[in-house]
Amino acid sequence: MQQVRTNIKNIGKAEYISIYEQYRGESLCSKKLNAYASQVQDANLRNIISQMSTQSQERANRLSSLLQQAGGSHLLS
Repeated sequence: MQQVRTNIKNIGKAEYISIYEQYRGESLCSKKLNAYASQVQDANLRNIISQMSTQSQERANRLSSLLQQAGGSHLLS
């Protein structure tokens, strides 16, 4: 997949909050999937759920990076 660099320095409050909420959702999804994977007996299903958790955490990390680039934590107050 090709990486696209985005200039996110000048985003507004609504955009920042939207990215922040998406980040929170992906982070929570990853945590829940990890919990589910630890409870599953079937190894194949556990691996699938673990992969899904990893993918969700990677998305959360990318969103976190965007939020850091935007530097708009003051917009959350």
